Amino acid sequence: MSPREADAPSDPATEMPPALPYRLRWRPRGERPGAHPALGEGGDGTFRGLLPLIARPDPRRIDLRASLRDPFETIHVRNFAPRRAITVAVLADVSASMAFDGVREAAAELAATLAASAIAGGDAFALLAADDEVRDDIDLPASRRRGLAQEVRARLLDAPFTGRSAGGLAEAAVRLPQRRCLVFLVSDFLLPASDLAALLDALWRHDVVPVVLRDSRAEGDLPAFGLIEARDAETGGRRLVLMRPSLRERWRAQAKSRIAALDDLFAGRGLGAFHLSDRFDADALADFLAHR
Repeated sequence: MSPREADAPSDPATEMPPALPYRLRWRPRGERPGAHPALGEGGDGTFRGLLPLIARPDPRRIDLRASLRDPFETIHVRNFAPRRAITVAVLADVSASMAFDGVREAAAELAATLAASAIAGGDAFALLAADDEVRDDIDLPASRRRGLAQEVRARLLDAPFTGRSAGGLAEAAVRLPQRRCLVFLVSDFLLPASDLAALLDALWRHDVVPVVLRDSRAEGDLPAFGLIEARDAETGGRRLVLMRPSLRERWRAQAKSRIAALDDLFAGRGLGAFHLSDRFDADALADFLAHR
């Protein structure tokens, strides 16, 4: 490789995102071997202990050494806790508000990182997206193929985000596998409380991680005084606003109240949200996943 090639910057569109560890709060079922402690018993996985053959009649697992040492001549078999694979899914809001400066990029990088993490851990990954309706042009079925993370990133960066609402998310949720999945619900959550409640109801069988995308400027990180141009993220409408200290404080209070109401709604359903502000931080996500 020439010095010029060595110094060339990497292309974000093809760069492999970091793989982050994640753990489940539940034990999956299924037959495909994987990294997660699962329900039931099996011939693979983590060694759990010894059982009498009469309790687990599987001659393939007989432990001859333990059986010969037993003074009561009991035949012992090895017992294992199986480890299974799951499906990790990103259910993404791709309405117009998600195209706000930097928000789309943060969502794409988050989804690509989750895809890379799932593939590295032996799990499948699926991408589902919706605005007013389900977005078939963005959706990717569950897969374990190489290069999936880069495709996830490209689909979210290249597709148009023009919908006026995220009402199609509940319909998209129905497309998730019937077996329990780890679902990252990615949105700015600028949707009516009734729509959000219906969406969470549609996800009842899955382990849901809400990811709240936030922009500090939209929450009042603005100058105390001056003219600013405000834009409606959904309709694209623009207007000039004379910013002053009292208005900025009201702006901040409303944003704080909205986030608190979201957290209360999630907590009421036993969910903890990951808040992603301005730009994606892989270390923050890794810490959140380690302690959820």
